[in-house]
Amino acid sequence: MFKLFKLLGIVCLLGGLTLAPAISQADTKETLASVLKKVDEVVCSQPKELAGLYTSDITIISDDRRILLEGRIKDYEAMIAELEEMKCHNKRTLLTGNVGDKVGFLLVDEMISVSSRMSSDERQHSVCTYGFIKAGGSWKINHEHCSSLPDYTIVPGDDALYYFHNPVY
Repeated sequence: MFKLFKLLGIVCLLGGLTLAPAISQADTKETLASVLKKVDEVVCSQPKELAGLYTSDITIISDDRRILLEGRIKDYEAMIAELEEMKCHNKRTLLTGNVGDKVGFLLVDEMISVSSRMSSDERQHSVCTYGFIKAGGSWKINHEHCSSLPDYTIVPGDDALYYFHNPVY
């Protein structure tokens, strides 16, 4: 019996087969970017859904302010109630990032545009760092830090901090 298992092991080894479970394909920066796309889909229509995309201990920093997720949700709900036919458009350019087994980050150049029937197009241009953790098999945002920029585009390979500290008006 032992010889049979030994022979089976050698055949599997030589044949490139394994008895171990298959290793899943590693997550990529695009996997993390898909979480941001989900945020974009709900932020201006169902802001309460944001809670499922962030961790409960999220830290959000916008320019020099710390924001709680609950406060952000309330702000979006107030905007929806106040602005008729509100439309949001988010454009992100991935500058860099890295993904491990349990943690990852993205650095993005993003332009957020909010318009409504009764108002002009309001834009917010920022460079943002998003930190992610993998919890229960899905990625969630654990850290968000955005700094406002003048209205121009940063392309991958450019130094985002140069633009932040040397704005061109």
